[in-house]
Amino acid sequence: MLSPRQIFEDNIRPSTLLLKVFRLLEHERPDTEGERVDTLRKLVDAAADEELMVIYNEVFLGLIRERADVSRATIRRSALCNPLCTALETYLPVLLQQNLENVIKAKGRQFKLPEDEALESQFAPLQFTLSDALRLLEDPDPLFVANKVIRSLKIAYLTGKRGIHVTGLLLDIEDPWKQIAGRLHRDMDELQSTVHATVNRRNDIVHRADRDRKSLDGEAQDIAYAWTTQAVDTIRHVCLCLDELVAERMAELTHQATEGETTGTSEKSIEQLVAEMHARKHRDG
Repeated sequence: MLSPRQIFEDNIRPSTLLLKVFRLLEHERPDTEGERVDTLRKLVDAAADEELMVIYNEVFLGLIRERADVSRATIRRSALCNPLCTALETYLPVLLQQNLENVIKAKGRQFKLPEDEALESQFAPLQFTLSDALRLLEDPDPLFVANKVIRSLKIAYLTGKRGIHVTGLLLDIEDPWKQIAGRLHRDMDELQSTVHATVNRRNDIVHRADRDRKSLDGEAQDIAYAWTTQAVDTIRHVCLCLDELVAERMAELTHQATEGETTGTSEKSIEQLVAEMHARKHRDG
């Protein structure tokens, strides 16, 4: 089974590749006429009136034909869409799925959700029926609770800065954004702002053809290579940092649970020893 981190890496890799392609397109102005275009037109047997774009530099030669209907802006927006649509929104539920049961099992009756507005909002649709309550009273199964929580995410998706915050809290990480910012040595507000702006921009691209929600009849928004790279890198760094924090917390909980079992075994052995001593004393009477 792939780890949440590997799933995230696999899903964000296309964004990095698209950015590399876009950099080639942005840094070398495409030729639409000239000797190079004429030569490639003959090579691909394109009609004289077909619009061609040729990108050429010391490491890349590309020909974009008219029917491809591809522009530099389209490639830029595709690169921005991908990290949020796939990497982040796939990673967070998988991270919960693989770790939440262990948290509930390790915490036992001490497991409880912190009072948090974002957490309450995220799981407002989650309900436990009377049948669920009776089942838990009879068999306190942590897997049942974990699956109920994870299934509810199909109704309210985990995404953006709230999704990262909620995931961290559920996995017993105190003040997730503060810890992420501290580990990355970056300002917490700046990190959250970048993730939030990226999610909003992704929504503009997907739902409004990249028009600002305040000006739906206006032109498509400009998007720069540097800003797009920052957005993809920030999401990558935040998710990898969260993955480290979760791995460390799971190790701590496992260690605590092992210590508890060892302590319980030791206490039982002492009780048994005392009982044996009393029985021997009574027998030797």
